[in-house]
Amino acid sequence: MKHFIVFVVVALLSHSLIAGEYAQEANENPFLNGELNSKYEGEVTALAGDVVEIQPTEQNFPVYKLNLSIVGVKPIWVTSIAPKPEGGISVGDKMIFKGFISTTLATDPSGKLGKITGSKTLLMAIQSERAK
Repeated sequence: MKHFIVFVVVALLSHSLIAGEYAQEANENPFLNGELNSKYEGEVTALAGDVVEIQPTEQNFPVYKLNLSIVGVKPIWVTSIAPKPEGGISVGDKMIFKGFISTTLATDPSGKLGKITGSKTLLMAIQSERAK
C-alpha cells in the first residue's frame, strides 16, 4: 500500500471505564476548528497518524505532533505517560495513541506546554503502539 491510511478510532480503553457526559458527541467527532475540542476534556479517544515533530518538555514526557491526514484537522499534539514501544518513538513513525482529551493548561498550569505546542488542547495518552 503506497499511502498509510490514517484513522481516528474512538473507543473506551477498558470495559471498566465509564463514559463521560459528552462521550457520544466525542465519539462522533472529537474536533473543533481542526483541533481537539476542549469541551470533551476527559473523554477517551484514540488517534493514529504519522509523528511529524517531537519536542522535549520539563516534565520529561516529550510531546509528539501527530499528522492524522484528515481534511480540516490540523496535526494534533500528544503527550504520553505510557511506556514507549520497543525502539522508542521517532519522527516518521506511524503511531496509535489512546488516552484522554486534555487542555495544555490543565496538563501544565505554568503555560509552557501551550507555548511549546501552540495549541490549547492535546491528547494525554496512556497507551501507545505502532500502527500496522
